[in-house]
Amino acid sequence: MSASAVHGRRNTPTNNDKVNSIVDRMDKRSRALRVAGGLAFVLATLQYGIAQLIAASAWNPPYSWRNNFISDLGNTACGPFAVPHGRPTYVCSPDHALMNASFALTGLLTIAGTLLLWRLLAPRKITTVALRLMLVAGALKIVVGLAPENTNVPLHLLGAFNLPLQSVAILMVSITLAARHRSLKVFGLVTAVTGIAGAGLSTAARHAGTALYLGLGSGGMERVAGYPGNLWMLVAGILVIATTQQSRGWPNVAVVGHGNCSHIPLSAGSSRSSS
Repeated sequence: MSASAVHGRRNTPTNNDKVNSIVDRMDKRSRALRVAGGLAFVLATLQYGIAQLIAASAWNPPYSWRNNFISDLGNTACGPFAVPHGRPTYVCSPDHALMNASFALTGLLTIAGTLLLWRLLAPRKITTVALRLMLVAGALKIVVGLAPENTNVPLHLLGAFNLPLQSVAILMVSITLAARHRSLKVFGLVTAVTGIAGAGLSTAARHAGTALYLGLGSGGMERVAGYPGNLWMLVAGILVIATTQQSRGWPNVAVVGHGNCSHIPLSAGSSRSSS
């Protein structure tokens, strides 16, 4: 055999080379999607918090983080306002357009992040249900922004169900995390249970008495219902971005390939995935 023939054979890509090239491209695309999803969660939380601070700072008299609801920041009128079964409080938010845009953007980014991170979770029924609940929660957050509390009270209150739905979704995801991710599991369970309890007490207090606000006020208890979920999204997003860049897994789990796709096994009892 001539030297040129041998040289040509060495330069001819084998089937394994082609497969490895395809898998490598798929892995890079998967990692990019995970980073984008994590970034969506981080941005959703940060812009939401910043918008609240800006909108609240424009109030005169000052906005009460204890007695005013978050939705009061998006109220488009000035004067006393009360949700059904609630006590009236003075509302006047000059930057209501900013806050309502932030509500809608938070919902859009929640939906985007959930879709981008969908394949990150093991394909179990409970996590699929949880992710669908997260999508619904994102859609309801958009409703909150499109229907300010003083323009369409029933629709706005429907949108407010995004808070308990998000907490339930986080609870379901956390339950399925494998035992080796105990810290993340416990963090998710604590934030979810806190959010669910806050939502329950916030709703019950409007019907059974303000004592159920536990001294936090209506605005404070609403934040107990919503902020834990925001914190979980922020932490989850940061972890996804950081660990995807470092070890191609989240959290610190090696990619397990099967067929022509790869998957991150997060849930207990899941070690491989099928294409």
